Amino acid sequence: MSEDILKLSGVSKRYRKVEAVRNATFVLRRAALTAFLGENGAGKTTTIKLILGFLTPDAGAIEKRPERIGYVPEQPAFSPWLTGARLLEYTARAGSLSRSDLESRVREYARLLNFEQALLERTVRTYSLGNHKKFSYLQSLILDPDFLIVDEPFTALDPVAIKSVRDLFLDLKRQGRTLLLSSHLISEMEKICDDVIIIRRGEIVFHDEYGRVRETGKDLESLFLEFAGRGPS
Repeated sequence: MSEDILKLSGVSKRYRKVEAVRNATFVLRRAALTAFLGENGAGKTTTIKLILGFLTPDAGAIEKRPERIGYVPEQPAFSPWLTGARLLEYTARAGSLSRSDLESRVREYARLLNFEQALLERTVRTYSLGNHKKFSYLQSLILDPDFLIVDEPFTALDPVAIKSVRDLFLDLKRQGRTLLLSSHLISEMEKICDDVIIIRRGEIVFHDEYGRVRETGKDLESLFLEFAGRGPS
């Protein structure tokens, strides 16, 4: 079995006159956590939507190997009149998840996320921003994804919740899951990433194992500023 779980080859996407992603080519290693970095508007979210199949590339190919892909968007949106419990029931039904498995996984991930299960009896619209984000993780993880994609994983989370989510990522990786995290919190990514992809103005400008970066004496912030935050166009 190949260690690569996903491969992009020459993928491009244009919005009218704007080329949001240009000739993106990279592979993601199985059971690795990849930090996907770039400035605002660099093309991170468009790339993620292409991987998920929400958008169709104008050129290039995406080879999807994971059986189950989970996704946590930057700003989750839910039906405002439904309770958290009912939304999880619908999610479980769509994923052919049994009632006993649903209850077991909700208990497990609610504990890991420090999410109060009593909140599930309330409508999601009444949740704080932080609990809204945690619920999005919970909804995705109950389906046991092989590959988890998260856009801005720490948005709206307090320091305790950030630590819980960071530990959760490491635990998922130990279980053999693959993670792609798009984030602006470079200090958090530096603590947990195995690989780094940097995108600038729609183009992948860096892709390597982070261990090799550390061998050069650079930290993640220096690497990011060199390839994405500064320098000539």
